[in-house]
Amino acid sequence: MKFGRLENIEAIDFSLPPDHAGIKKVLGGQRSNHIVAYVGSVVWADENLVKKIYPDKAGTKNYVKYYGKRFNTIELNATHYRIPDKETIKRWTEAVSDDFRFCPKVHESISHTQNISQSIELAKNFNDTIQAFGNKLGNSFLQLPPTFNTRGLNYLLDFLDNNPIRKLAIELRHESWFIEGNEELKKLCNYLYKNNISLVITDVSGRRDVLHQRLTNKTAFIRFVANDLHPTDYSRMNEWVQRIDSWIQQGLEEFYFFMHSPDKGLTAELSVYFINRLAKVSGIEIRGPKIKTTEGSQLDML
Repeated sequence: MKFGRLENIEAIDFSLPPDHAGIKKVLGGQRSNHIVAYVGSVVWADENLVKKIYPDKAGTKNYVKYYGKRFNTIELNATHYRIPDKETIKRWTEAVSDDFRFCPKVHESISHTQNISQSIELAKNFNDTIQAFGNKLGNSFLQLPPTFNTRGLNYLLDFLDNNPIRKLAIELRHESWFIEGNEELKKLCNYLYKNNISLVITDVSGRRDVLHQRLTNKTAFIRFVANDLHPTDYSRMNEWVQRIDSWIQQGLEEFYFFMHSPDKGLTAELSVYFINRLAKVSGIEIRGPKIKTTEGSQLDML
């Protein structure tokens, strides 16, 4: 999946495809009385992000605290490569407020195996560790490798039958899942719907086919990959705000929207813009970062 900059960006059709017909059944058709919204970045220690939104003399040990004051969630990709010990997790959770949610990426030893159905014990160990996040644990997500095609469906279902991770989202990347009329994807989505498991939606320039616009429960987990504040980033976010608002009117109860960009520091500007648009369209208030001006003071963009 191409997460970097593209040279032919103006030639890409960034419009969101229509919703899958099954969304109406999944959401139920009536606005929920309680909607929880999370918008965040994918890192708290990026140098460019630190310079823009943290105090000038913020020490590295305080990055989690300052990030938590400016965002209410993080896509925790670090857990894909190294599972932190419980003492580290405790330190992180104590640094943020009660409404903050950590969304850990499932470790690669579980997701990137030839037969994922044989990873149950590893998944139990992973789940045991992430319970240290307590009530600040959000949606975990299982990103399957780009080689994991539809022939692996039964392995995946066997894994999910015994999956210990309570709140989970699945990300598919192989192109075979997104062929029109795909029976394997239909079977998987039906399973996820019956078992209250989310299906990740990834909006990225280089792979428009993965933008499937399916929901399998009342939680939307969206990974938005921008292009360093290119004008299309803003039009794309505008369209996402409208789509999310439509889902809210139909019964969406929770959503996560994670900002990616080749320059990770720009996720601050992206988040501010998205949060402001969401507030205007849906009336949903989420805390977001304050971007420093060149003089060093902070410009309140909320």
